[in-house]
Amino acid sequence: MKVVAIGCDKSGYPAVLRTLEGGCTPQLEVDVRGVSCLGVVRESLLLEILEGDASYILLAGCPLDSCHNLEGSRFAKARAERVNALLDEAEVDKRVVLAFVTADKTSPIRDALARCVDEKDRVT
Repeated sequence: MKVVAIGCDKSGYPAVLRTLEGGCTPQLEVDVRGVSCLGVVRESLLLEILEGDASYILLAGCPLDSCHNLEGSRFAKARAERVNALLDEAEVDKRVVLAFVTADKTSPIRDALARCVDEKDRVT
């Protein structure tokens, strides 16, 4: 199963890389991409990625109350919720999941990736 992980340069991207170094996701193919801030990730990009072979998108960014760019994580959360609502309405079995982290705290990323695997196991 393929996951596209998009992380902000300040916290999400380094945390995703650190998580994957530990080899915690052998059943997942994870494509990691960095952006300056999750606030630049548009709904159209999320939908375009999900039209491909990715089953999940993991958005990893700063904690909501301490985003380096103030509102980027909040914008990303709202966009993910809208995309997931569209996917639900269309009965598409793909999702955008979120993890708000610091560069050193990787447990939310491990938890989000584990949820992806658990959800796919329930559906198939």
